[in-house]
Amino acid sequence: MRRNRDSLILIVDDTKLNLKLLSHVLDNGGYDHIEAQNGREAIQLAKEHQPDLILMDIMMPELDGFEAVKRIKSEEGLEDIPVIFLSALTETDDKIQAFKYGGVDYITKPFQKEETLARIDTHLKIRKLQNELNERIQILKDREIELSRLNKKKDDLVRMVSHDIKNPLTGIIGLVKLMRDTDELSSDDRKHMLSVIENSGNNLLNMVKEVLDRESKKEEPESLELKNVEFRDVIEQVVSMNKAKSTLKNIELTYNVEPDDLQLEVDRNKIEIALNNLVSNALKFTPSKGDVTVSAHLTDNDQYVLIEVKDTGIGIPESMKNDLFESDLKYSRDGTGGEAGTGLGLDIVQLYVNRHNGNVWVESEEDIGTSFFIKLPVDTTNKAQ
Repeated sequence: MRRNRDSLILIVDDTKLNLKLLSHVLDNGGYDHIEAQNGREAIQLAKEHQPDLILMDIMMPELDGFEAVKRIKSEEGLEDIPVIFLSALTETDDKIQAFKYGGVDYITKPFQKEETLARIDTHLKIRKLQNELNERIQILKDREIELSRLNKKKDDLVRMVSHDIKNPLTGIIGLVKLMRDTDELSSDDRKHMLSVIENSGNNLLNMVKEVLDRESKKEEPESLELKNVEFRDVIEQVVSMNKAKSTLKNIELTYNVEPDDLQLEVDRNKIEIALNNLVSNALKFTPSKGDVTVSAHLTDNDQYVLIEVKDTGIGIPESMKNDLFESDLKYSRDGTGGEAGTGLGLDIVQLYVNRHNGNVWVESEEDIGTSFFIKLPVDTTNKAQ
């Protein structure tokens, strides 16, 4: 009964009688096999067929079995093929040399049929188990990589959403407390604050919905969904989302877009997140009665849009400027209103701007103010940085 046709064995011997004998033994054992009469032929056949096991004679002219195996195992993909050396040599040193060159076993000539088949069967089973183990290890490694990727994606999502809603939500809560605790507000002031709270809340809700909707579609954080948008609408959305915070801190939050009908091909969600990050940071580090201005205009022969988020805040120390965009966990500073902070969140800004083939940079003077600049190509798909 032929039971081992899934395994291919390479027989190497310079004596035809030995090849015939081994061939007969393997046929009886149900093994497929190929034959080589010298070391060079063995190397070539090993490359072409990638056998599951090699029976290698040691004493051969020109290229002995040791050197042939050394060269075979130096080839990519062949290094793990088990080799059983065949030889009439019986000295211990010869056997040690065989193992040194990568042999897994040693059969002394003249060989016995039962012993030869038993050794072959044993090492093929070991190889099969080793291959199964390697496959399982690779599956576990792949799962670990995928789990790490998903964890990073989850962490980025949580960090991004929490950072983007924290300051605007603080503003909303602050206005509610102000309305509750202050009896001197006029009816118009209350209506204005309620309008700001409503608009800010709706904008925050829409932003979270968009982010979660994209997550449900299993899109990569770095992927872009490019659309032609009215850029004034984008900036108005970001300003509206932060109006509660600016009102609470008594900061003048304004914007300007030129031309008024400026259009840009961007992933609106990601650009809004980037701009919201900058505006919320500007409000956080600007004292009461300060100013935060968001502006956008065409530049470089109308090929690019230059966006500036400018504040009259406390500025950025020189020690922080060089690696400001590296990680939002690297620095932690409280805002001018005592807002707690876990960092500036600028790595997200840089990630999304870079994905649009744009650039982001900062100019700042302590106690005077900070300007963050974003330069984006009008046609993101065709322009380089």
